[in-house]
Amino acid sequence: MNSVKKVILQAGILLFFSNFLFAEFTIGLYGVKTSSDVISAKEAGFNCVQSYISSPETINLLAEEAEKNDIKLVVYPTKIMSSKYKEVAKRYPIKAWYLFDEPDVWNCSKEKLLSLEKNTKKMYPEIQTTFVIGEGFTKVPYYDIADILMVDWYPVPHLPLESFGENVALAKQGLIMMGKENKELWAVVQLFDWKEYKQYRKDEDRIGRFPKKEEIRFMSYDAVFNGATGLFYFTCYSNGKPLSESRPKEWAKTTEVIQEMSFVGEIVDNGKKIENPIEIKEPLKGQSFEYGGIKYTFIINPTSKRQTLPSLFFQPQFDVMYEKSTNIKKIMRKTKNNLQPYRVLAFRYE
Repeated sequence: MNSVKKVILQAGILLFFSNFLFAEFTIGLYGVKTSSDVISAKEAGFNCVQSYISSPETINLLAEEAEKNDIKLVVYPTKIMSSKYKEVAKRYPIKAWYLFDEPDVWNCSKEKLLSLEKNTKKMYPEIQTTFVIGEGFTKVPYYDIADILMVDWYPVPHLPLESFGENVALAKQGLIMMGKENKELWAVVQLFDWKEYKQYRKDEDRIGRFPKKEEIRFMSYDAVFNGATGLFYFTCYSNGKPLSESRPKEWAKTTEVIQEMSFVGEIVDNGKKIENPIEIKEPLKGQSFEYGGIKYTFIINPTSKRQTLPSLFFQPQFDVMYEKSTNIKKIMRKTKNNLQPYRVLAFRYE
């Protein structure tokens, strides 16, 4: 078993059925509506799904499908608690009850959010609770409410990409400020085009585009670097259809990122954090782990300018993961300031 496990780890491939062997890093998809969405999410590599639908009947159907596919749910508890499903819901594969969507945006008082938390815990004391804030710093300090905090911040294309990680860091600081530094923090990555949503602009201009794969990948790593202990992606639908139908090319690229982050999350959750093999100077950021007898170093350039990668990583013992070009090192070695803006590099070595 150990030799098989080592081969899989060296290949850098998502280890199937890893939840039986390791702690599972939460990677979720927002906005599912049907049982088919649950199946599609599982096939893509997600291990959790969120739904805005509050109908007890629909939630019951989603729960049945989630149970079949070994995937967790994040859904509203309010209507379930007063329905005929309130007892059976105790056996649903719920990762966390979803208390409120962006209380800071909708001016929800802390008292109201606390009341939702209290009522939900009274009915389901063994099940975790969560809610999402629209930015990392909130004027009302919600940080000590619920078991899990989520933060969404969608910068593409109108804000600097690094503002995503900055808001994750602000949310982490809020948790620390309230004495909740060990609480789980899930970052919600943009997976939509702003043109499809209402924009608070005086003119009629519609600004937006779907994030590129490289941007989705960067935001995912940037979140982890800034304290995220789980990742969600917003959202499952585009123009009224599942992404797999409305944007098949983007969905395929997203799936690649999800499977990569599943493995990276596994390393972060189950590996031992170690020193970087060489000093990685700011503004670059680097984190290293040892897992299954293999060492991994992840480096990000969280700036809009090119930066220089330490030359050590061009040595043959450092294998570049998740890059299609086999000549990536040769190409980069010839380039001054070789690490492109918002670039991520993952290395594996003995």
